[in-house]
Amino acid sequence: QLVNNANESLVINEPCLQNGFVQNLTYDDIFSTPCARNQYAPLPSINKSSIFSFIGSGDSSLCSDLVRERLNQSICTLTTCSFDNVYQPVPISPSTKFIAISAWYTTFNNLAPNISLLPNTDGNYDFNSVNFNQIQTAIAAICRQPWSDLPQPDKYRPFLCFNSMYHWTLLQHGYSMRDENLKNFHIVKSINSNEIGWTLGYMINQTNSIDPEFRPKRLITKDEFGGLLFLCSFLLIVSAIITIIAMMRYKRRRDY
Repeated sequence: QLVNNANESLVINEPCLQNGFVQNLTYDDIFSTPCARNQYAPLPSINKSSIFSFIGSGDSSLCSDLVRERLNQSICTLTTCSFDNVYQPVPISPSTKFIAISAWYTTFNNLAPNISLLPNTDGNYDFNSVNFNQIQTAIAAICRQPWSDLPQPDKYRPFLCFNSMYHWTLLQHGYSMRDENLKNFHIVKSINSNEIGWTLGYMINQTNSIDPEFRPKRLITKDEFGGLLFLCSFLLIVSAIITIIAMMRYKRRRDY
């Protein structure tokens, strides 16, 4: 969307990137991804050999607006929706418990020092004393921090602004969560000393990224599976009856 709105400019202001960080991406890096391919067709005038430079401005207000645009709440044909016309009870009951793992933990673990929130002994975060305003203030501070002022940042640090904004806008705007919902919200690293992994979610995400034409076809249809299940059940019952009859005959012969 930013590329299409840039009027063919190869230098693009990116409010969700760390202030002062520069990311260079090719045409294929942007438009060959599953999300862009399905939703954002490139303008015909864009050269496929172009390299785009995204200049981070760390503008949390504009970043928030961009994220909210992705969570479309303008259409709801059901009684209540979250976003994209997906049903969800609104408001969410304060007693409903939520647990976030994996990338949520990695992202918030870098954001938490700006809220003065410490993890418990298991490394998990509880939000009994935190509200959305505090979190949004911390995200804004992270976004506007100059890239040149960060000592030895890791490869994920340039995207902390966007990842944090996306996560918490998803909760507050997408799912319509309120401050009272945070009391039953937890970001978890481990449960019963067992660290929660990300592999299952990664596998599901990668599977959904495969083009339908390359996905393996079903070996059998649902009807065929139902028929095989019935046949196996029938044979099992017949086998059980034959076994019982054989045992009864054997017992009679032994008695004689």
